[in-house]
Amino acid sequence: MMYTIIDLETTGGKFNEESIIEVAIFKYDGTSVTDQFISLVNPEKEIHPYVEKLTGITSKMVETAPKFHELAKRIIEITSNSVLVAHNAQFDYRILQLEFKRLGYDFSMNCLCTVILSQKLLPNQESYKLGKLSKSLGIALKNRHRASGDALATVELFKILLEKDTSNEIKENIMEFPGEKMDSIFKDVIKNLKENTGVFYIYNNQKDLIYIDFSRDIKNKLIKLFTSKKFIPKYVQNNFKYLNVHPTGNIHIAIIKVLNEIKTLKPKIKNNLNPKLYNKIDIPEEFKANKNFVLTFNGKKDVDKSFILVKDNIIKGYGYFELYNHINSEKKINSRLVEVFNYYKIKNYVYKLISDKRYKKLVNLNEIYKITEVE
Repeated sequence: MMYTIIDLETTGGKFNEESIIEVAIFKYDGTSVTDQFISLVNPEKEIHPYVEKLTGITSKMVETAPKFHELAKRIIEITSNSVLVAHNAQFDYRILQLEFKRLGYDFSMNCLCTVILSQKLLPNQESYKLGKLSKSLGIALKNRHRASGDALATVELFKILLEKDTSNEIKENIMEFPGEKMDSIFKDVIKNLKENTGVFYIYNNQKDLIYIDFSRDIKNKLIKLFTSKKFIPKYVQNNFKYLNVHPTGNIHIAIIKVLNEIKTLKPKIKNNLNPKLYNKIDIPEEFKANKNFVLTFNGKKDVDKSFILVKDNIIKGYGYFELYNHINSEKKINSRLVEVFNYYKIKNYVYKLISDKRYKKLVNLNEIYKITEVE
């Protein structure tokens, strides 16, 4: 079987309005690379500042690069009679379909996603993002967030996956992703959505809550949810009516909120959260030494902070404040507190935050109660 391992960099911007700024394709026969194609691409539009900072590719760099229509024939030649392979293949496939659609051409390929395959064949990894996964597997990753560097790392990852595939998982996971053909109802939902960190809620026609989840990038998480062919996403797609988003400002509050609300709101589909979030660990010394304290984190805006309150060694809840003298008494803290169940998943997650020191400050309540002046 032949594979074309692809990575694309794009302008960024609104969903289905992106354009390619760099492409790297390696034809792979299961043993070695037999052909390759790498090029910058003139998108004929501005590159989002975030993308420029992330990739190092500027609008000036692509001014004299070929336009996509000049490269389209070569891309069709190198991808023909093969399976597209990419890390988060839904994205790369959608973008290729989008570019070819602008030329009036219906681009279609079977695909393999190395994120999905890695989750099945390389379980218990700390992260399945290409950078962290490459590091944990000893894959050299040069020129991160450039098409050639990421594509070459995906080639090496795919070699490992082929070796690990003793139960024919790869062949069973070959499919055509929805790509650019995402249903219009989902496109409309995503189109104007901000890329917030927080929690999102999905409801059906009867206004029943069917699904809750969190993400650092809600927009990207929803794109994956609305294009996946797995059971839970397909159930969500088939029963979707409307969406609510609750920004939290940081991922830790989002996770605690979801852990609590899955228990309290009981959505129709239970989100199978990664158990690594709440695996049992030893109680941190800081937790034993301080019975009453707050952990602080980034807030929803630059001017505020979020907190988790621990009282008598019980996790009471979370909230937000701008100045410490907004929470310098028990009454003030309670007025801003969203209470949570003190059950093992939330406790273990907070233990991990403390143990790994993933907070801004750990402040004893007695110290907070002393604060009377504006900070």
